Order: sequence, then structure tokens, then C-alpha cells
Amino acid sequence: MTTVSLVEDDSSFYVLLARSLATRKTICLLRVYPTGEEALQSLPALRPDVVLMDIKLPGINGIECLKRLRTMEPPLLSQDLMLTEHADGELVFEALQAGANGYLLKDRISPRELAQAIKDVMSGGAVMSPTIARKVIERFHRPAAPEPTLSGREGEVLLSVSRGLMNKEISGELSISENTVRKHVSAIYRKLHVQSRAAATRHFLQRRF
Repeated sequence: MTTVSLVEDDSSFYVLLARSLATRKTICLLRVYPTGEEALQSLPALRPDVVLMDIKLPGINGIECLKRLRTMEPPLLSQDLMLTEHADGELVFEALQAGANGYLLKDRISPRELAQAIKDVMSGGAVMSPTIARKVIERFHRPAAPEPTLSGREGEVLLSVSRGLMNKEISGELSISENTVRKHVSAIYRKLHVQSRAAATRHFLQRRF
């Protein structure tokens, strides 16, 4: 028997899903969580085999919830499937980077197909709706963009930004003026094609690790 928990705030959807899963003799739906916060509190004790996770949730979203589940100690050894209506390419890759074992679209999957996907992921497979699989393939077939080149000082500023330091703190640490720090930050944003310190930090961490 495969135990499943669902993180989903759409009550009409999860009622229908619970009814369909109840007809499967090999699947047991343990509990439904309407928010990521509730899931984080309860899932470590419940320890389901599979977690079905929506993305757009009140409070923290499903991707952030998944990231936190993946860092828990002792490890939560569940298979985590995104089950969502959102097919945006960036969300797909954020979810996969966060550790999702698959990405399924609510409106593109039948109860029978969902049951098969749960079985497949329990057997070590990575399951995706066809639309999502195409996005992944297209992403890997896309020519790699040239790596932006930061100057040595810009690299130092980006490292300080990734540590959460503000311009005044960076100025003191690197012995340069705040105006110079701002110019370096603007150059970093332009070269990395980002618009915020958080996005610049994500880029730094992705390239570093």
C-alpha cells in the first residue's frame, strides 16, 4: 500500500481527487493540507510515501514548501510530485531544482494516469505530463547562453550581496564608497539580467554549486 498526502488549497479539486484515489486498492490518501505551513508541521511525523504538491498556495508556495521538506532532519524520504495547473517553464525548473520527482498538470491527467504516476515514481521513475516533458527537452536543446563575465571587484560585491550585506556594509568591508557599490550592483544586474538582490544571489548560488 502506497501512502499519499496532498498539499492543495482548492477544496473542490481535492474532494474529487480523494474520491478517485479511494477507489485504488494500492493507494491510501492519508491527509490533505490546505497550506504549506500545515504540511511542514505534520508531514515529518506522518511520513507518507508520496507527497502531491500544488504550487500556488496561500502563504508559502509549493516550491518553497518542497525546499524546506528536503532540508529536514531526519530526512523525509517521500517522493514529491508537483500537481498543479501552472505550466510556466520557470516554475517547472524551479520545482525540479528544489527536488521534485515529477511535474504533473491537473487538467492533463486522469485519475488512472495519476495512480500510474504514483506507482512509477515509487519505482524510481521521474514522471511528467507530456507538455512539461517537452519544455524540459526544449530547455536542454536550447543553445547555452554565454556566461556573463564580471570584473574582479564585481565578483567581490556579488559575493557580499549573496551574504546578505547591504551597500553600506559592503562599502566598509571593501573600502569603497557607497556610490561605487551602487554602480557595481547596477553592473551586476545588467550583466546577469536580473532585477533584484535575491535574483543575483540565486544566480551566484546556482553557478557556485
